[in-house]
Amino acid sequence: MAQNNKSLADSRTYVTVITLLVAFISFLILMYGINAEVVFSWEKPVQNYLQKWNSGLASLVFTYWTELGSRLGLAIVVILFSIWVWRKQRDYVAIGIVPLSVFATDKLNSFIKELVGRDRPSINPAIDAVGYSFPSGHAMMSIVTYGLIFYFVVVSLEKRSEQVMAFLILIVLVGTIGISRIVLSAHYPTDVVAGYCLGLVCLLLTLKLYKVVNTFVQGFAK
Repeated sequence: MAQNNKSLADSRTYVTVITLLVAFISFLILMYGINAEVVFSWEKPVQNYLQKWNSGLASLVFTYWTELGSRLGLAIVVILFSIWVWRKQRDYVAIGIVPLSVFATDKLNSFIKELVGRDRPSINPAIDAVGYSFPSGHAMMSIVTYGLIFYFVVVSLEKRSEQVMAFLILIVLVGTIGISRIVLSAHYPTDVVAGYCLGLVCLLLTLKLYKVVNTFVQGFAK
């Protein structure tokens, strides 16, 4: 049994490392392409298709939905999550690491935006479409914030079906936030994809940091 658990843990480690490397390399390729003014053949068709939804009821829905990935929206989510973790799990490491990770991700996103200096498709302060465009902060921060919340929620779920449902909700939530940025002309598709890639890297590193710190705290408590 111990050998099986070790093999499973090793397999998860390999998958995590490979995922992290693929995501980071993909981000670097996109950033290099943007800096070199490379035209990605798939970007314009995707952009044109999604921006057709920017009218009528769909536009209104996406305008409100995109706020789930805004700084204010995520701040509210993090506060509610911290209260939930404190009441249900008493996980003080999570209460500290989650907001710090979201804050650090936001600062990293701002730094890269200034570094790349890509202009947005359009400027619209009403939907947080100001400043530079690459990578999408909404995509990057939403995958970190909601990904962390998903991790801690899944720990509290006993049924496999509930865990699968939580994962599907995560994919739909984070995916539609990114789509909303393209629909509303706040970002190019490459901005969103790059945001997801770098956000995934930040998410995986944060989870690793959490496990290391949590193990240390538990060992110290004993």
